[in-house]
Order: sequence, then structure tokens, then C-alpha cells
Amino acid sequence: MKKQLLLFLFAIVASVGTMFAEKVQIGDLYYNLNATEKTAEVTYELYYNGNNYKGLTTANIPASVTYEGTTYSVTSIGNSAFYGCSSLTSLTIPNSVTSIGVSAFSGCSGLTSVTIPNSVTSIGNSAFYGCYGLTSSVYNAHVFVYMPKSYSGAYTIPDGIASIAEYAFSGCSGLTSVTIPNSVTSIGGYAFDGCSSLTSIEFPASLEYFDEGVINGCTGLVSIKIPSSVLSSGEYYGAECVNNGWNDCDESYMYRTTIAGNVRRNSDSGLPYIHEGYRNNLPNLKIVEAPVWFFDVPEDSWAFCPKSLEKVIVNRGELNDNVFGVISRSYKTLKSLNVEAVSNTTLTDEAFKDNYNLTELILPANLTSVSYMAVAGCKNLKAITIPASVEVIEASAFEDCRSIQSITFGGAAGAPGRAAAPAASSQLKKIGNWAFYNAHELQHLDIPEGVEEIGDGAFYGCTYLEDMVLPSSIRSIGDNCFALCGKLAKIICNATTPPAIQAKTFYDVNRLIPVYVPDESVASYESDEYWQEFDIQGASDLEDAVNYTTDNPAAAVTKVMRDGQVLIMRGGKMYNLQGVEVR
Repeated sequence: MKKQLLLFLFAIVASVGTMFAEKVQIGDLYYNLNATEKTAEVTYELYYNGNNYKGLTTANIPASVTYEGTTYSVTSIGNSAFYGCSSLTSLTIPNSVTSIGVSAFSGCSGLTSVTIPNSVTSIGNSAFYGCYGLTSSVYNAHVFVYMPKSYSGAYTIPDGIASIAEYAFSGCSGLTSVTIPNSVTSIGGYAFDGCSSLTSIEFPASLEYFDEGVINGCTGLVSIKIPSSVLSSGEYYGAECVNNGWNDCDESYMYRTTIAGNVRRNSDSGLPYIHEGYRNNLPNLKIVEAPVWFFDVPEDSWAFCPKSLEKVIVNRGELNDNVFGVISRSYKTLKSLNVEAVSNTTLTDEAFKDNYNLTELILPANLTSVSYMAVAGCKNLKAITIPASVEVIEASAFEDCRSIQSITFGGAAGAPGRAAAPAASSQLKKIGNWAFYNAHELQHLDIPEGVEEIGDGAFYGCTYLEDMVLPSSIRSIGDNCFALCGKLAKIICNATTPPAIQAKTFYDVNRLIPVYVPDESVASYESDEYWQEFDIQGASDLEDAVNYTTDNPAAAVTKVMRDGQVLIMRGGKMYNLQGVEVR
């Protein structure tokens, strides 16, 4: 609707622009003459869409024409100039021409070859659409225009080309791969329509814009990479048309064009749906790297194959509730999700909940909180990095992520089975209730300096947890926080004032295990109602913790504090209290 209206308005503007130009016949062709600029545009004979140059077989366009004693330079081939001229078999375009208009040669099925001079810098949409007789590719230094439908195999687009025209590779079902150079900045509509043998396509970082339907019908695609430089694809049509008072549009038919098809709104129910011709358009797609807009389509009509998607990288934009929903439609197959590059500082509640096949998740780099149940139920997630910017991990954020082996606080990579030594840049202040409930596989835990509160049940059921370090900043630890952590064998608490705990904070934890605290605080812990149940020892008793870390047992041991942690210097190396070397 809107597109048709725009074309109609374009025609009006074009007619106004040529109002003072004279249409004349010179030889076999017709021209619009501009007396002011002394330029000529090749135009259609009678009508732009039928009976055009009937019987014309050869079009040798001259560089200039003379009319009534005045010479005009031929600089353009106008919109629909040779539209439907199926008898045309030979075409010559001079170096004087700089532009070829929309549908200029559309339907010229008799053409077998075309040479476009490098003087041409602008080629309109569908300029050679329907020229199925062409037997070789058509391009010049600026624009790739056409690939024969019979082409089979791999193809490399020549370097230097800035744009790929609309329908350029349309129908090339034998095309198996295409290499697009970094010079390309725009790709026209349906450029790779029906290229069903393509299994992967990577668009260059130079790309700025897609038109609609670029990969429509690419049913063999397994992976696609769209650079962050592409800001959007297609447009929304319908509602804004009504709002602007245009008459030939219907809000009930509002739709969005995407690179894989059109999302429409059903006129009866008002609900969005994928047009019948675009359903299951990408049935084999498994890997996608793309900006947010690629996923921002109605959840119930997503054309991008949630049944097969395994890896997603979102490289630009802000995730909204709809995008969360669309991505989560792939919960049965999605294994890897990387949203590090998005601009979100918060996540919607339950954002990635129950994506039970997810084994890798990289959160937004600027995240300030991990929301309620954001990652809950991701039972196969093995590692998680909490960005340094996160201040709060909300309740149940990672509840029932039972396979987590590594928690990385503040961006420092951790080894399997261990939460990494916290980075000094970590902004984390609070870990909410039940945040890591049932994280069975975690064996070692270092809570970063700066955390003041750990909520009820936060690490409840971490049955393989062997040891942990609590920071000097810790003030309170909730009820049942470490309940059922039956393998816990050592606790290091760097807080000089005993953090408040409850009767069941360490429910089912052996009270005979050592709790190492600052030397000057031993008495305070021994007099605390609940801490006194443990074997309270001073930090000076920790020297034996690293005996196995050096082949020289006689080497001197020195304790140091760094970023709120007690570290051991021995044999020229530094170790944390679990005996792991710190670099």
C-alpha cells in the first residue's frame, strides 16, 4: 500500500521535474529533452507499462542527440524506458549515461548480454528484473545488477562495488556460496530471493542498509551474519499511512517488511501473522548474528525458525520484551546466546527462563541488575559471567541452573568448578533470595569484595560446594543461604565484624569445619550466637592451605591482602586460599 503510494508520488514528482522538458522522437527512440541543462533522458514510446517499442530489436543509445539545431548529452535512461520490450536483443549504453531508472529494462526477456559503463553510478530497483535471457552477470564498477538464473556454484562479487541491485541473484537456486566485498553498503529488495542452495551468508561490515525480502526463499540457509552497521531492514506499512490521512491504505492490513518476508496484521482478528508465502522461509537456520531488529517481529509469527536455532549473537540495539519472547521461542534448541553488545542495563523478568538446552549465555556488558528469574531453569548452563557493572542479582535469577560449574564475577575468567577470583571493578552489592538455588555443580565460590548482603536460600542446595570466600564487605547472610551444602569443608570470611546469620543459614553443614577470619576478630566470631558453632581460626592459621602448591616445602610463606582478599606468597608465586595460583 504505502510502497505503491510512494511510487505514485514519485511518478508525480518525476512528471513535475520534466514538465519543462520536451518529449521527442529522434531515430528509433524517444527522449525527454531538458533545454536548460542541455541533457536528454531516454524514455518510453507510448506507455510505461505496455506496448513499449513494439518490435524493436536493437537499441544503440547515442552519447548525444541533436534536435532543432541543439545538441543534448544523453545522461540517463528513464523509469520504465524499455519496460516489457521483449523483442529487444541488443543494447548499447554510452559512457555519457550516469543513471538507469526504475524498471528501465524490466521484462526485456530477449536480451542476452548487457554492458553497463562505469559512468553509471545509479541503477533503479528492478531495472533488469525479468531479463531471463541474460547469459552472463551484469555489473559495473559501482553496482551489481544481475546474475543468470542458470548459474551454479560459488561466486565472488568483484571488489569496489557499492551496491547490489534489487533481484540481482533472484532465482539462482544453484548458487552455493557468495562472497560480498567490504565495499558494498546497500542491498536491494529480494536480492537473493530463492537462492535455496545457499547454506551460509555473511554480509560485510561496510553494509548500512537492507531492503525487504533479501533472503526470502533461502530455505537452505544454516547460518547468517548481519553486521551491527545495518541499522534496520524494510519498513512498517499501514498505521502511519492512516495517521497521515492517505486514502488507499487500511490499518487492519498493517505489516512490516523484513529481509525474510512480510509480517502482516489479520484484517479479522487484528493479530499479526506471517503471510502464507513466507512461512517456514528459513527452516534450517541454526546460527544467527544480527542486530536486534532482525528479531523484533511479532512473536507468534516469527519467520526465523525457532524450531532449529542453536546459536544467537545480538550485536547491536536494545532488547525489548518482544525480542526476549521471540528468542525464547527457540528454548528447545538454543544452545548459545550472546547479548554482550546490546545496550540494555536491565533485563525483563524471566527473560531467558527455562531455555533448558542453553549451555552458554553472555549477558549485556552494561547490565546493572540481573532481574527476577532472568535465567532460571536453564538446567544445562555450565558457566555464567556476571558483568562488572551489575549491582544487584535479583531473587531467583539463576534458580535451578543445576549444571553451573563456573561463576565469574566482574569479568575475570574462571576455571571449571570454581567461581573466579573477583575483579576489583565489580559493582555487585547484593545477591538476592534463592539467586543460585540448586546450583549443584559449583564446587568453589569467591564472593566479590563490595557485596554486603546475600539473601535467603541464595546458594541453597549447592551440594558439591567445597569451600568459599566471603568478602570484608559482607554484612548479612540470609536464612538457609547455604543449606544442604553438605560437602562444604572450609569457609574464609574476611569481614572484621561477624556478618549476621540465622539459625538455618548453614543448615546441614558440618559445624566442625574451619572458618578462617581476621586474627583480630576471632573473639568476636567465637562469641557470636551462630558463628561460634564452627571451628573459628585466625587468618594466620592459613599457611598450610598452600603446602601442596610448591615443590619446596621449606619456602617462606607470606600473607598479603589484595582487593580485600587474603593471598599467600610462596616460592615467588601468589596463591589464593584454595591453592590456585593468582597472576
